[in-house]
Amino acid sequence: NQIIKGVYATSPTKMLAAVESAMRHADETSGHIIAPVETSVFRLANIACDMARRYRNFAVLSAFVGTGKTFAVKHYAATHPNTYVIEATPTMTPQSLTKLLARMVVGLEKGSIADKFDQVVASLKNTDSLIIVDEAETLTPHQLHTIRRIRDLANIGIVLCGTEHLSGLIKPQHGQFDQIRSRTGFWPETVRHITDADAAALVQSAFGAEEVAEEVIARLYAYCKGSARMLVEGLIAGIKEFRRGRALDVKLVDAVAKQALCLQSVA
Repeated sequence: NQIIKGVYATSPTKMLAAVESAMRHADETSGHIIAPVETSVFRLANIACDMARRYRNFAVLSAFVGTGKTFAVKHYAATHPNTYVIEATPTMTPQSLTKLLARMVVGLEKGSIADKFDQVVASLKNTDSLIIVDEAETLTPHQLHTIRRIRDLANIGIVLCGTEHLSGLIKPQHGQFDQIRSRTGFWPETVRHITDADAAALVQSAFGAEEVAEEVIARLYAYCKGSARMLVEGLIAGIKEFRRGRALDVKLVDAVAKQALCLQSVA
């Protein structure tokens, strides 16, 4: 508005260039985005979130990297109100965790840590809110204690989402995380890989109405080794980028796997 009125204080060139670049990037990538696919991991994540929300307790979702758990919980948060996703980091402290929640839940920037904690609890108390903690295997006992106290005082659900190391962290009975363990109402086995049916659904979604042969799907699944990330962000993306009118067959899959991704042959 200031630029249009001619009253912008400095040259708008840099800002306009950034806007133009963002718009061009959005146009270039919009055709390569795969719509959410209800894989087995996607459905499991939804069950975990629904269970934690409904029964106001903990749910634990652990899976190997690349299986799609983070995509699933973020999609759940984007499509369900009153859902907050925290991405835990090794450097996070109980204080920084409380500050982050205060910003997300009540938009609070100022005040002591104790005040922020109380405000978060008061805002969430007895609502249908859900907190999802991704990368939860990096949490320390002090951070988990803070999350547990928020759950107990606010009476809301918590989902802990992480790699296979998450289960090993919480599972031992009478360990330092036993209070979390006793409050967990949903805890399925660790997901090690996507299924071949998941791979087929992802591939078919990526190529739309084009019919994909079963042998092509099987070859893609063999290359990705059960990783949805490798399948979608590596193999499928590579095929779309370097296909250039070629038939979608096993030879194309092998060529992309070898030349674009440096994968060993599975033929």
